[in-house]
Amino acid sequence: MAALSSRLEDYLETLFHLETVGEKQTVTALADHLKLTKGTIATVVKKMAEQGLVRHESYGAIQLTPDGRRIGWRVYMKHERLSSFFHDFLGLDAGRGEEIACLIEHHLDGRAAERFFGLVDFLQDAQANQKGWTQELFRSLDAAVRLPAPLTVAASASGRVDRLTGDDNVRRRLAESGVVEGARLDNVRFVESENKYAFEINGRSVALDAAAAATVWIV
Repeated sequence: MAALSSRLEDYLETLFHLETVGEKQTVTALADHLKLTKGTIATVVKKMAEQGLVRHESYGAIQLTPDGRRIGWRVYMKHERLSSFFHDFLGLDAGRGEEIACLIEHHLDGRAAERFFGLVDFLQDAQANQKGWTQELFRSLDAAVRLPAPLTVAASASGRVDRLTGDDNVRRRLAESGVVEGARLDNVRFVESENKYAFEINGRSVALDAAAAATVWIV
C-alpha cells in the first residue's frame, strides 16, 4: 500500500479510538473529534473506502477494515507513547504533550520509531522498577542545559571549546593562540573600544576579531 497522508492517518487513528472506547464510528463523530465539517469528512471517508481502509454505507456507520484498523492502531500507539514521553519524562503538561505528539507521530517511522519506542519502554520499565539511576536521570533532566554558542553570543561566559567552524587557515591561526577543541576559555568578553572578543587561556590573554570569534564555539 502506498504511503498515506498525515490527514488519512489522523482519520484512521480517530476511528480506531472510537472503536476501542465503544463509540459509534460515524461522519458526525469524526467531524466532532477532528473539528472539521461533515462535508469534508464525507469526502475523505469515500476516499478511504476506495483504498480499502474502511467500509461505509451512505448515512451509516463507518467500519474499519483489517488494513485500516492496523494502521489506525499503529498511529494511535505512536501518539500515546509520544504523549507519555513528553509528559512523564520531559515534564510537559498533558495538553502540550498531546500537541507535540500530533506533530511528530506522522514523521517518526521505520527503524527510528522502533529504536525510539524501545528507549521509551526501557525508561518506563526502569522507572516502574525504581532503578536507582533513574533518580540521577531526572535530576539531570531538571538541570539547566547550556547549548554550544560562538564567542559572539557567549560573551561574558567561560567554557570549553566545543567546536571550531572556520576554514583551515582560521583554525591554524587560532591554534597558534592555543584555541583548539577542548581548550578552556575564561572570562570571555567583548571589548567594544577594540571591536574584539577577549578571553584568558592557559593564563594568558587573547583577543580575536569578530570574524574569528564567530568560528569558536564554547559550552
